[in-house]
Amino acid sequence: ARTKRLAMAGVAVVALIASLLVLAQGAALTSRAKAKTLQEEMRGVVEMIDWAVQNKIPPWLSNIEPGSQQGVAIVLGQSLKPDGTPSKVLVDRARHAKQLLDEKAVVKVIASGSDPAGVGTTEAEVIRRVLMDNHISKDKIILESQATTTAENAWFALRWIPKGTGKLYIVTSDFHMARANYIFQSVLDYFYTKVEATYKDDPRWQGKAYPRLSVELATVESFCGGDASLSRDSDPHADVTDLSLARRAADELRFLGTHEVSNSLYGPPLSPIQYIWPVQINVSRNSNDAGRFARAMARAMTVATAFCPCRAAPEGKGAELSYPLRVPIPTEPPDGLRIGAWKEVNAHCEARYASPAAAADE
Repeated sequence: ARTKRLAMAGVAVVALIASLLVLAQGAALTSRAKAKTLQEEMRGVVEMIDWAVQNKIPPWLSNIEPGSQQGVAIVLGQSLKPDGTPSKVLVDRARHAKQLLDEKAVVKVIASGSDPAGVGTTEAEVIRRVLMDNHISKDKIILESQATTTAENAWFALRWIPKGTGKLYIVTSDFHMARANYIFQSVLDYFYTKVEATYKDDPRWQGKAYPRLSVELATVESFCGGDASLSRDSDPHADVTDLSLARRAADELRFLGTHEVSNSLYGPPLSPIQYIWPVQINVSRNSNDAGRFARAMARAMTVATAFCPCRAAPEGKGAELSYPLRVPIPTEPPDGLRIGAWKEVNAHCEARYASPAAAADE
């Protein structure tokens, strides 16, 4: 009996070992299958990218051609509505880019923006749809679906500058242009100087300046309505598309004036926000920053002052007021104010859009 039990135990052990071997073989096959699938997916990603047209980093291979009249436009994304549809602000930006194409000022349009609002589609894809709905062919549109911030709009656009381009047109709204231009200039300068440092001893370049783009401002005029009931400025949970034009202009001035923008270009520990990960841009090391910042502040102060009466969301609803801003936006502060007086401008504007009665008394 004991011998029989031992024999049966031996059979069970053999069966267990056999089962484990089968499982191990199956796991190995599954692992190899997964690895093969991943390799195929990665190969697909690589093949999707047209590596021949992307901009090259070495300066002698760069697609940028200083002095060239050839332009490319970049349409900066704007948060989509919760249902994934574009705001009037974003549609107007895309249509302005179409105008640049029609005028032959640009040869391509970069539609830029990911899905920071988490609505299930990217801002870039929506911009492309608007352009195609306005009879722009798909081959004229470059899709850039990574950017979550204005700084990333600039950073990722550098990869897709068409060969022979000398001009980069920033297509964005009037209330956003001061900050956008400041960020673009800061990001581009950082890129140029970093690559110059990399290639300064390379005999193929011999320390020359990196090819630079001429940045052009394609300012899109916003709808200015005076009906405060058509905005949700007092709601802390309101979607950005429901905020008044006055509020959005005042916020833009505050972002610049408090140095949230310059600090966020660097990120922690200066700011909890990191505009481009893992890039840290210290604007204080740029000799051009003081003048650039002053011009950005002057523009933002001018915009905030001009848009004080625009208490409706810029969505085209209600009666439209006469457009109050002069474009191109001046680079001197309004009414002889100093840059340091930006808080007074903001306080006045915020008081006006927050209190319809105060606005009526003026």
